[in-house]
Amino acid sequence: MNFDNLDRLRDCCRDESAFERMKQILVNANQVPMTAEQSLENHRQQALLRVITNIRASLDLDSLFQTTATEVRQLLNADRVGLFRFYPDSNWDDGEFVSEDVLPGFHSALNARVHDHCFGEQYAVHYQAGRIQAISDIHQAGLRDCHVDILRRFQIRANLVVPLRPENRLWGLLCIHQCSAPREWQPDEIQFVEQIADHLAVAIQQAELLAQTQRQAEVLAQTVEDLKRSRTQLIQSEKMSSLGQLVAGIAHEINNPVNFIYGNLSHASQYAQDLLEVLTLFQQEHSSRSPELAERMEELDLEFLMADFPKILASMQLGADRIRQIVLSLRNFSRLDEAGMKPVDIHEGLDNTLLILQHRFKSRSNAAGIKIVKEYGELPPVECYASQLNQVFMNILSNAIDALEEAAEVGDRLGTGEQFPQITIRTGLIPDSQTNSSRVIIRIADNALGIPEAIQAKLFEPFFTTKPAGKGTGLGLSISQQIIVERHNGSLECYSQPGEGTEFWIELPIQHKSPAAEPSTVEQSPIEPSASDKWLGYKIEA
Repeated sequence: MNFDNLDRLRDCCRDESAFERMKQILVNANQVPMTAEQSLENHRQQALLRVITNIRASLDLDSLFQTTATEVRQLLNADRVGLFRFYPDSNWDDGEFVSEDVLPGFHSALNARVHDHCFGEQYAVHYQAGRIQAISDIHQAGLRDCHVDILRRFQIRANLVVPLRPENRLWGLLCIHQCSAPREWQPDEIQFVEQIADHLAVAIQQAELLAQTQRQAEVLAQTVEDLKRSRTQLIQSEKMSSLGQLVAGIAHEINNPVNFIYGNLSHASQYAQDLLEVLTLFQQEHSSRSPELAERMEELDLEFLMADFPKILASMQLGADRIRQIVLSLRNFSRLDEAGMKPVDIHEGLDNTLLILQHRFKSRSNAAGIKIVKEYGELPPVECYASQLNQVFMNILSNAIDALEEAAEVGDRLGTGEQFPQITIRTGLIPDSQTNSSRVIIRIADNALGIPEAIQAKLFEPFFTTKPAGKGTGLGLSISQQIIVERHNGSLECYSQPGEGTEFWIELPIQHKSPAAEPSTVEQSPIEPSASDKWLGYKIEA
């Protein structure tokens, strides 16, 4: 209020009451703009408070940016408010608007890729230092033509741009656009937008820290999981190695006395035969002369002994052969003396594994015996780590036996006369289109209950098992896949349908060669699809 005007009014007005009325009118007139200004300031403070509250309530930047753009545009009565983000490593030449609030009638700037080399060369350094740009008219501001062209693309006539600098790093820009006409930006408006930008920078920093923390937590969790998996796999590998050493040791210890027995049995048989011949001659010559000898021979049933003794020796020979075969299978299964990759007879590995598991194929009181069907094709020697491949065969065959036993326990059709438990093993060669040669395929199928689809997707995950606690580590198939895929450059797949059974396919290259090596020319012996293959959903081309 101008007090000089009041003094002049007092001099002119002789009526004191009239003067007081005029004075009140002037006071009220002066308070009107002050009240409007205070109201606007209150609105700004409330908007700032809402932004701060939103930052504290949530670190969802998309939602926060949109809410802030709407608040600021409405409060400043601007045509567009947008948040612009620079692309990382673009040297501030490239970016896009990630959020905006714009009046109808003006183009949206959202998701429009902006390339402005003028900005990176001339303006970025100022924004990086925290400078604010307030332009009332882009045509009167002395801007470079390349920068004006970018502004005109978005119909901008006047703009107020404040940098977003989390941790003093130029992340983006808070842009207020006046598109309809030039505009003089007031100091309190600039101060308000600067305050908003400061709080947005804090929100960006917090969101990035949260994202970084989450990434670190994920990496840490994955590392812990990998360490756990590696530890368990190492323990499992050590167990298999120890088991192999134990098996090899036992096989060696058994082999020595068995060889002694086996080697002497042939001599014992020959000696027994000679003695029996002599005894026969002696009986013919002296039994009639000595009643005492004849009586003793009758008590011993000498004829039966002479007939049965060769049979006993033959059965001992057969048993010794059996023990030698088992010992040989144990030694071949462990293969501790073959650390490297060597050509191996796949069928021998399968047969050795079947021999070790033979006790599980026999009939039990509550289940019929498991029938083994072998459909072996003609295979060349395959370069592989024999003991590791035997471990894969053992894992898959053991799982098949477990599945068949489970089917018998739940009263499935197996063993009831309708269908008996069976494991079928097929081998053969298939074309390899990548190397123009052949690959070995080994298919191990059972006719148990099958595997539900939800479980099939997790079969090869480490530690996944459907067996009760203490009956499985969940590493058998995971390690098997690692052996086949990573160690042998092959593939291991499972095909199953609930109620029909399960079949595992193992594919292996015949040789592991350098890229310059010639492709294999082994004659193929393709596998013919069996009648049970129709439900698997695949077809083998002969």
